[in-house]
Amino acid sequence: MAAVARKAENRMAAIDGLRAIAVLMVVAFHFLGRYPNDYTGLSLAPIFTFGWLGVDLFFIISGYCIAMTASRTPDLASFWGRRFGRIYPAFAVGCMVSWALTSYFGLPEKEVSGLQALGNLLFLNAVFVPPVDGVYWSLIVELQFYMLYGLILCIDRRPFAIMTGLSVLFALAMGLQYADNPAISRIMKPQYIILFLIGAALFFGHATEKRFYYLWAACGFAASFTTGYYDAVIPYAAATLGLGCLVVASRKLPILDRLWPVGLVSYSWYLLHQNIGLLIIRSLTAEGVSNGAAIAAAVVGTFILALGLYVLCENRYVRKVANRFFAWLFALLQFNRLAKSAT
Repeated sequence: MAAVARKAENRMAAIDGLRAIAVLMVVAFHFLGRYPNDYTGLSLAPIFTFGWLGVDLFFIISGYCIAMTASRTPDLASFWGRRFGRIYPAFAVGCMVSWALTSYFGLPEKEVSGLQALGNLLFLNAVFVPPVDGVYWSLIVELQFYMLYGLILCIDRRPFAIMTGLSVLFALAMGLQYADNPAISRIMKPQYIILFLIGAALFFGHATEKRFYYLWAACGFAASFTTGYYDAVIPYAAATLGLGCLVVASRKLPILDRLWPVGLVSYSWYLLHQNIGLLIIRSLTAEGVSNGAAIAAAVVGTFILALGLYVLCENRYVRKVANRFFAWLFALLQFNRLAKSAT
């Protein structure tokens, strides 16, 4: 399994290209769809309001990568260490950069205190404090899935057992979504669990070369439309998720292969683009700069910042140190013992 996982990791150009499409969709959504009419004052085409589906592409890709990571780690502490090590350094720095810039220049209704910003570094924005940037909600979903996937690993690490566990989680979440319990609804969200499940199924299809995992992914695709989450945007969701499944399943699409550099920076850009981009747009349009020029400046400016964040926090040396630190931390909390005794 580990050898196949390494081979799969070397064939990620198309998937990185899909990441590029996902982040471009989200950037377009925030700059051209969600905020123009009620926040920046711009008036643009409503097609961009469907750009939020780019986040769902990220979840499918993440499901693939989570399964790949788990196949290459010996215990729960190592698995959680590598996943936290992947997202935390860039998140921590990006969070403080966003907070510093919006606090200094001002961004109405989106400012938080320094104490609240520190709370974000502990992921308290999941419950207690407002987020420094609204896009951080998806990181909380990621972390929740790391926890759920890790618990399944403690029971059984075989692909079929993992997929069965994810399917049970989805079915349970579908049942509990009507329980009207806020605590449960924050953790067990079927519309996101099913996307991670699709990605994991596609990885196991590659890793085991068993076709029924692709069928499992196809069933997951169909099941994603039973949650009610896409009821208002079914055609757009079907096209978006279908593209995601196709690219991740084939891992070879020449057009997307060429976008891999943007995909590499996609996480850093996702972290930085929204509030800082809105700050740039509002500031420039207030000075009389045209809407198109202001939007272009926001895209270029936030992407340049993202490049810097990528070089600083997503390089292999920082990630290696972060992986080891978090693995050590989880081992200190005895999570490695839990995994070894349960598998």
